[in-house]
Amino acid sequence: MLMALLSITALAVLAAYFVLNQKNETQERIGTVKEILNKDALFVDFDDRRSNVVKLFGLKMASEREMLDEQIFDLLYNEVKGKRIRVKPVRVDTGEILVSEIYSMADEYLNEILIRQGFARWNPSEAANDRRLSEAQEMAKMHDQGVWNPTVKQLAAEESHEADSDEQEIEGDSAEEGDRAESESFAAADTEANRERVPAGAEAKPHSE
Repeated sequence: MLMALLSITALAVLAAYFVLNQKNETQERIGTVKEILNKDALFVDFDDRRSNVVKLFGLKMASEREMLDEQIFDLLYNEVKGKRIRVKPVRVDTGEILVSEIYSMADEYLNEILIRQGFARWNPSEAANDRRLSEAQEMAKMHDQGVWNPTVKQLAAEESHEADSDEQEIEGDSAEEGDRAESESFAAADTEANRERVPAGAEAKPHSE
């Protein structure tokens, strides 16, 4: 009976620890951006001496085919690299990655800025209720910013077409090489079979003196 009570108590304490830890992870925090890891991910040293990867919430960054990476990284380095930011986690992903709203100390919403500049698209499946992001996208569309610019769209379409053509060419070359190898294999097999075959009338005749 005592052991059962101790086990239940231990489980309750463990559950409480995880609940409190999860609550702490999603509390708003202030820290300094040490590294730009990706177009949508930062490495932040927080004031509580903890460090985390922070991923931007509610958006999908422009693809490489849209060729905006240089401009995106320029913005991130200018706006947040080495600077203090306010992080408002929405959820914690595997590896303690904080998917978050990110604000400058002047209260500028970085997620919104990236979408308004056309460097990212609003992701309604993740941030359906964030009107700031949806309105930022409408503004970007209205002014043909970034991914919504006709030139960028054309370049992305051409890149996609070239990539598809290269893939089809590679597949064609692979198929041709496969057919050639198969033909050579059949030819080798036929040659070997001809060597082993005994021609009709070639049996040895007795030697007459």
